[in-house]
Parts: sequence; structure tokens; C-alpha cells
Amino acid sequence: METELGLVVSARDWSERVHRFTVDHGGARVRARILKPEDAVAEDYDVLLVDDVTSFLSRRLVQQVQSTGRSVVGVFDAVTNPAGQAFLEGLGVDGVVPSHATAEEFIRVVSALGTVERAARAVEVVKPGTGSGEDRRGQLVVVASSSGGTGATEIAVGLANAFTTVKDRTLLVDADDVVPAIAQRLGLALHPNIRTSIDALLHQPDRLDKTFHSLRRAPIDVVAGISNTQDWMELRPGDVVSLATDETVKRSFVIANVSSRIEDLAFHGGAPRYGLARSMITAADQLVVVAAPSPIGVARTLEWIAQVRALAPHRPVHIVFNKAPRSVFKLGELAQEITRTYAPFSLTVVPEDRRVSEAAWDGDLVKGGAFVKGIEQLAGGLASLSAARAAS
Repeated sequence: METELGLVVSARDWSERVHRFTVDHGGARVRARILKPEDAVAEDYDVLLVDDVTSFLSRRLVQQVQSTGRSVVGVFDAVTNPAGQAFLEGLGVDGVVPSHATAEEFIRVVSALGTVERAARAVEVVKPGTGSGEDRRGQLVVVASSSGGTGATEIAVGLANAFTTVKDRTLLVDADDVVPAIAQRLGLALHPNIRTSIDALLHQPDRLDKTFHSLRRAPIDVVAGISNTQDWMELRPGDVVSLATDETVKRSFVIANVSSRIEDLAFHGGAPRYGLARSMITAADQLVVVAAPSPIGVARTLEWIAQVRALAPHRPVHIVFNKAPRSVFKLGELAQEITRTYAPFSLTVVPEDRRVSEAAWDGDLVKGGAFVKGIEQLAGGLASLSAARAAS
């Protein structure tokens, strides 16, 4: 039986040489052409062939592929990159081949690996895990706004504080690649940030915790957002999702703030500008959407939820009216307008509170008052659903 290959697209000529040889002479078969790390994990093949200079190659990717019983063979060019072979061996690949090798030599190496049964080759090597399945004990809660200026950042910070305990630190992730603001809100440095954390996750997982900011005034760890919004292209959505979901293995709650923009521009021929928010919403266990307490806010929220339902149709959605007026009549009208069209898992009113602006000036957490009471109510709804799902 021929070995099936996952062939990472390469600018070097070995890739096409190997592909042509398998078509003309057999010995192996190219099952998938790999363009991004998600493909390397999701596609079905026996052996992955990848360049040492592939942008998304990492120790984590090698481990993820190997954990399912597949092998990884690295290709290096000793002339253009003398350290390539050592780099590949350091990642733990199953074999290496020089790029100038003949197609027959490539086939000989991959065939030897492909003859081993996947079940015998599979090992549990990804630590602490992929953040999915039985490994997970916590939940990823994604906080977004239906439009700018509703205070989603403040709600995310408040939730992180509401869920913390001395023995169980909450992780607060700024995954808003349009208007990142959590570091600024809490008076934290812009470095290390989410790019630093992703680099550690992929290449030095033992250093990951060192890339988090630890608040002294509460047991909260923070992943700061990108320091420059032009860096959004440097973040692969899948990597950010892995960072957040992996942490649910050891934490009860991971709170992630994302952009309100979730249009699928790539579908319309544009760049995948809002792919991070879309991916995080898809991966979330629960979603909190922060709405402006006005008729326009209701309309925008319902429109935004409609987009979310297309992305994640079964995701529990909690709606928060932030900076809400004290008028019972107005709040009733807003709630009626929402529930007439859509039934959220919970609807929370967080009133205007001067303590919020005072805490923001100080870079501190809000202490007491109407805002904190509203957040505690929201946190209670999130926790009850989390407990119910854990028990089922």
C-alpha cells in the first residue's frame, strides 16, 4: 500500500520534483497540499513533508501531527540555511532529507515511515493538551460588543475579576486586533503581549506563563493585546484559539475580549481582516455581547447576533446592557425589543457607575457598587451554565 503524503507548499524545487515523481512512478501518493497549520492537523495522510523555513513550522505542530500517529519529515538546504538540519532535529521530526536529494531518496525515507501502523506510532505528546475534549475542565468565555464604545473591555475585565479565586487564577486575553485596550485599561506594559505568548506556545511552551502579566491586586493573569494594530496580520487565528483553549485545561475560566467586527471579508474577495474574532467566537463555550442601552443599540445587537448564529448556531449568548439608565420603563422596552426577536440565555443590566471611570483613571479594578453587582449577576449565569454542562 502506498504511503500517503501531506506536502507543504514550498518555494524550493524538491516539492514539485517529489509530486511529479509520485504521479509518474508511484511509490507514494500526495494526499494533500498543505498551505496553513490547520491543514497540517486536519488533513488525512501518513507522512508530512515540510521545509525547515516553513513559516508555521513549530515544535507544537510537529507534536500535534505525531500525536495522531502520523510522521513528520523535515527538508533542509545546508547551503542557504546551515542550521536547518539541527533546527529540524530540535523540533523532534521523525526524519530529515536534504532538499537536493533525488525524488527516489525522498520516497525511500517516507515509505519507511509510512509502513508503521499509525496506532503504534501515536503518542500523547502535546502538553498540556489541545484544550479540547476530556482534557478541559474550564470554559472559554468570549466578550464582544455589537458596536464600538459599549464598554466590552470593561465588562471583560470585570468578569475576569468576578471569576478569580486564590487557588484558581483567571486568564484574561486581549484578542481584539482592531482596538486592543486591556493593557492600557489596567496600566500594564505593552510587552510582553499576545505575539510573545503565541511565540512561546509554538516554540517554548515551558516559557508561556512568563509571557503573562500577573496582577498584584487580584489573582488574574493577563495576555496583553498587540502593541500596534498594524500587527494584526502577524496573528494566526488558530494559534490564538489554541492559546486560549489550552489554558482551559488548568483554569476554570478564560475570558477573551474580541473585536466587534466579524464580517467575512475573505468571502467577498478581501483579506481575512476579522478572522481572529470569527475564530474565537466559533471556539467559545459561551458568548457575551455588550449592547448600548438604546433602540439603535438593540437594532445593532440583533444584527450582530444574526451574524454570530451563522458562525456558531448553538453557542449560548448572554446579552449585557452596559451603562444602562435607571428608568425601569426604558429598560423594559429594550428587553422587550430584544426578546421579541431573539431569546438569549441571559439578559443583564449593568447600570452607569462613576466607580468605573474612577477605576479606569487609576488603572485599577472596580470595587463595589452597581457595576460590580451587575457583573456578579452575569458571572452567576455563566457559571451556572458551565456547571450544568460539566454535570451532563
